[in-house]
Amino acid sequence: MTEAQTIARPVLEHQPALSARGLSQARVLLACSGLERTPRGFESFARECFDVLKDEPLLDLELIKGSGAPGDRERAVASLKRDGSTARILGRLSGRNGLHVEQLAFAFSLQPTILRRKPDVVYFSEWYTGVGLALLRRLNRQSYALVLSNGSMAAEGFERFDRIHQHTAPALDYVLARGADPCRHILLPVAFRFAPSLDAPTLDERQSLRSKLDLPRDRDIVISVAALNRHHKRLDYLITELAQLPEPRPFLLLVGQPEDETDGLRQLAQELLGEEGHSFRSVPSAQVPPLLRASDVFVLPSLAEGLPRAMVEAQAQGLLCLAHDYPVAHYALGGHGRLADFTQPGALAGLLSANSAGDHDPHRARQRHCFVYESFSWDSLRPQYVDMLYGAVGRVGFCPDAQAAADQPAR
Repeated sequence: MTEAQTIARPVLEHQPALSARGLSQARVLLACSGLERTPRGFESFARECFDVLKDEPLLDLELIKGSGAPGDRERAVASLKRDGSTARILGRLSGRNGLHVEQLAFAFSLQPTILRRKPDVVYFSEWYTGVGLALLRRLNRQSYALVLSNGSMAAEGFERFDRIHQHTAPALDYVLARGADPCRHILLPVAFRFAPSLDAPTLDERQSLRSKLDLPRDRDIVISVAALNRHHKRLDYLITELAQLPEPRPFLLLVGQPEDETDGLRQLAQELLGEEGHSFRSVPSAQVPPLLRASDVFVLPSLAEGLPRAMVEAQAQGLLCLAHDYPVAHYALGGHGRLADFTQPGALAGLLSANSAGDHDPHRARQRHCFVYESFSWDSLRPQYVDMLYGAVGRVGFCPDAQAAADQPAR
């Protein structure tokens, strides 16, 4: 087994002990343009990160978002929206999409807050927000550190950032193999809010839950929680593979936000699975756990992910997960799921045929939950997040020579 396939604990080798530093508190801006408008993984993580870390004594944390109501140490700034006409027009003119324009514009919208707050660190997930901040920091001769949470799986171009938060061991191995500066990169899994123990539903409780959720009581349920698209999440592959199973085949539950490709997926599911064989649902994130608890098997058909949030959350509910066989899936599942080569026709159908009824053994369900709780919960990872953000203060990367470069005037 290669290093990339090994389940790795967080390694923060480049950070000195906090007690050795003289700084009492780090001023940190947590920036997320889509928070409260788009329920993606980036936005869910930003909300949890702020809620968990805002009372840490070493961090003076403020959340800046692109919309929504203000709150205690959180505020929205006016900026372009990805689905607005201005963002779409600028996107077409620049060869980008509206989301990229929103992210870049958000960097400019952050400037009044940066000038007012004078942060030590800005922490963000959106690549183009970071690109804009790096440019403005140079032009304005500012000194805050830029910390990128690399959930978009970028593989290069990190020179403009001071610390890159890699979510998995395979991702870290990959960028280092491509020549990335090891002094700038840090391995720390995305953290989740998980209960310490699993409260798995009994068979009767699952049946009752299905009735409340308008789901079939007499069929196995295969669930996938993902953006409703073909190009990345490959839900067309899932629909086609499930349709290969003989009747009575499992019921397919697709949960996610609609995209341009969703109508085509609805038509495909209607043709291959029938009206009574599937359901598309777009629900708030708080309504996803009951849907998981009512299901038998979770499937993620995509071929590449950062750290697949939905699959980790499914394991936390004790669900058996089926995924494409690649290093990140090994890392995320820890040997508790089922993997196959999803580039091959029939591969997922084979897994579904063998596992469509799931694995409701209470012991194995607890093992799956225990793995993700120990590996990915805020209870386990919170101190490392504080260390990562606090340790970025006053640094350009981790290497001593980089600080001398930072002291040179911008040209």
